[in-house]
Amino acid sequence: MDLRAWLAILSDRDYQACSPAHRAAGIFHEDGVFGSINVESVGGHLLVHHYLSERASARRVVMHSRNTRVYVMHTVPATIEVIWTLEIEPQDDKSSQFRCSVEVRLPALLMLLGTLTLLHSFLRWHVQGETPLFAADLARKVADGRLAPP
Repeated sequence: MDLRAWLAILSDRDYQACSPAHRAAGIFHEDGVFGSINVESVGGHLLVHHYLSERASARRVVMHSRNTRVYVMHTVPATIEVIWTLEIEPQDDKSSQFRCSVEVRLPALLMLLGTLTLLHSFLRWHVQGETPLFAADLARKVADGRLAPP
């Protein structure tokens, strides 16, 4: 399974189907680098990510948004940094484990606000919910021939 290829064909509809918090997604290329714009609402905060692929292989992709726009409680805008990592680890000849993680880097004031609003807990719950649905989408695309098998 090629995570780079999967991200390139992850449609807006597919992205929205992987979490009720997902609002929209689209892909682009900037100076030859693959990118993705993802919009989601997590814990009462609207996030607009502008990811660029930082490292990409078939089994590991690191997407980095240095200028994610967060609207705290859907009103107050701020800029944060988000790193989204996707990985596939083969378990045996017929199975693999899919992992998804998100690292958020916040300025000091937003770190305090994030702590008070349980942002990190909401992000953890969000990632736990979307990860199996991303894995299912990936597996479905391999099964129907849109992606090459591992």
